[in-house]
Amino acid sequence: MKINRHEKAPSAPTLEAYEAVNISEDIHMKQDTASQEKLNAGGIRMPVTVELSFTICNPNQDHLLAVRPGIPVTDALEEASCILSELKSSLEAAAMGMDGITPNQAWLLFRAANTAKVIVDSTHAGLERAQ
Repeated sequence: MKINRHEKAPSAPTLEAYEAVNISEDIHMKQDTASQEKLNAGGIRMPVTVELSFTICNPNQDHLLAVRPGIPVTDALEEASCILSELKSSLEAAAMGMDGITPNQAWLLFRAANTAKVIVDSTHAGLERAQ
């Protein structure tokens, strides 16, 4: 039985907590991807993400971040779903008047939404490539 990570997400995670979760998930993602590569070597290939860059960081329009290619689409979509779940609960709290949103928090929410969108776009491209 798989545990739904959405239910355990705090409504407003700190940057330190977010980074700790991402480091932990990155270790597990590498293990999952390695396992998936072994399965794919045997025949059936699962669709995977394609590289998509985002977050422009300078006047030259260079992209700082990217979705890594080769991640199983199920893993990528689960991560996008978790990001969107956390985003939804933060926005719901603000809409209900429980939390006000400062400009800094608005940028954090915008970046979370943008990251989830790029993950979904990368997954969509990977699915189209697999057809």
